[in-house]
Amino acid sequence: MEYNEYELLELFEDEPVVMVDEQTGMFMYSKNDDYGFQLILTTSIHENKCSVSLGYEHFKGLIFDFELEDINQIKGENNRLTILGNGGNTEVEVSFKPHFSLKTVRL
Repeated sequence: MEYNEYELLELFEDEPVVMVDEQTGMFMYSKNDDYGFQLILTTSIHENKCSVSLGYEHFKGLIFDFELEDINQIKGENNRLTILGNGGNTEVEVSFKPHFSLKTVRL
């Protein structure tokens, strides 16, 4: 899976949490907005998997949680998180501005 850690760092405005250790390629990025929503991206680089979830501080559960396999690339450009599958198709696209919103979902 291809990704640019600097793009994700800029998009999420924070370093990822390393899950287990750096060698596993498992990272968690999260971003909170001013309205109490939290978007989380977890990646498993070596397995070509990731998940995207959105929670809200006043909900017990998640608003959505997508687990994606066979991911080719993750992009973080223009205030947008784009996840591309092996065929180059956009699987999930999440806009970060002015608030979190789903633009594309192909499951």
